[in-house]
Amino acid sequence: MIGLYEGAIKRELCFCGHDCSRCFTYLATVNNSDELRLKAQKFYHDELGYDLPLKEIHCQGGRSSDLFKLCRGCPWMICCEERGLNACSECVEYPCRPLADYINKYVDKCNQME
Repeated sequence: MIGLYEGAIKRELCFCGHDCSRCFTYLATVNNSDELRLKAQKFYHDELGYDLPLKEIHCQGGRSSDLFKLCRGCPWMICCEERGLNACSECVEYPCRPLADYINKYVDKCNQME
């Protein structure tokens, strides 16, 4: 599995700072790996209560037009686009309270390879 991570792509960050290049969903997509899709599926079921079919575990990265279904409508992406920012970290209000709470709970702490 380490080989999948090493060969995936350069580091890619979402607007909130989440590292796509370590995300099981993203890596399953770019490597066409059902093994990683199963790990992502288990995470979404065990941690978030979602029962997703393997075919729905698909994402080309948080800055692509081909987003994972749970990332569509991302409030951080919308806010950055409205403010003309490339990332939340560019904002004068960074980190706002909602983002700070989200980062503390989720960013690089869920659905990520070690």
